[in-house]
Amino acid sequence: MDMHLNHQPFMAIKNGTKTIEIRLNDKKRSQLKVGDQIQFTDLLTDETIMTEILELERFKTFRDLFQKYSGTVIGSPETETIAELDQENQEIYSRQMEQKYGALAIRVKLID
Repeated sequence: MDMHLNHQPFMAIKNGTKTIEIRLNDKKRSQLKVGDQIQFTDLLTDETIMTEILELERFKTFRDLFQKYSGTVIGSPETETIAELDQENQEIYSRQMEQKYGALAIRVKLID
């Protein structure tokens, strides 16, 4: 599967600090399985990296996800609060989309 990322989260996966990608658990993402590969493309540079899915964890809301995962593992500053993470996420996914699909934490490892 192909997914696009902004430059900062792309680089964080590439350098190994970001190990969990957060997405809406929509129709496309709900078909993912452990062992599948995801190719991420940097929206700034068009560079690509290949990853393998190690774990998938579904949550009812992004707030629930952020209570378990925050900081560098998801590509955010360690000092960001759950409320701040949730607010930033609302700029990407609306509450309606979140209520319809839920949230997905995708644990990945970089493939050489």
